[in-house]
Amino acid sequence: MRTALLRTIARVTSTALVGGIAAVGAVTLPAHAATGTVVTDSGTGVAIRSGNATSFASVGNQPNGAVEIDCQIYGEPVTGKFGRSLVWDHIPGKGFITDSYVNTGSTGLVAPLCASNPRADKAIAWYSSRSGSTAYQGYCEKAAENSYGKDLVWGSAKIDWNDAVSRGVAHPGDLHPPKGALVFWDLAAPYGHVGLAKGDGTFWATSVSGAIGTRALPYFNSYLGWAWPNF
Repeated sequence: MRTALLRTIARVTSTALVGGIAAVGAVTLPAHAATGTVVTDSGTGVAIRSGNATSFASVGNQPNGAVEIDCQIYGEPVTGKFGRSLVWDHIPGKGFITDSYVNTGSTGLVAPLCASNPRADKAIAWYSSRSGSTAYQGYCEKAAENSYGKDLVWGSAKIDWNDAVSRGVAHPGDLHPPKGALVFWDLAAPYGHVGLAKGDGTFWATSVSGAIGTRALPYFNSYLGWAWPNF
């Protein structure tokens, strides 16, 4: 069974809050920022990337030890020192590192959600460049995965949705999915249907007037809800 936002090693928090300010040694961080500790078996630290996936360019290296996190975002799942995680931490002035190598004291978000989501922007651009295409008719799950540079992860949209439900990370009936989230419908039994949220109440999907297109939610009947992609 695939899991997300799960750590196989228990975490101990490294953040001390003093009057709304996080204190790390002699350094004070803005309120709402968080701290963590990068831990790798090699001791060489973790790659800093320009986006929230391993496909983005490496722009540096974050060494083992304390690190400031100003925001976090969901992205490509990575298995590291603390298990498998979809969370990516943004290091101020540097870029993103996978949270799977960072001890933050939590299995979820400890900092505000980042305003930008580079991986989602690429997925949205993938759909946009194929607007009107019929090449993916009957293959909505394949389209969703391909938009994120993945393929053959789930057998159908309904299996993908059921995975999110089983992990407790689905958002049933919520018509306000964030940019980059997958949106699901209970159509074409038993396969279901899936599209990609644009973050403004609209989505991209196949089978919109017979092709890849964009509409306002819910559009199709039997809307199920949304979940972050587990791939």
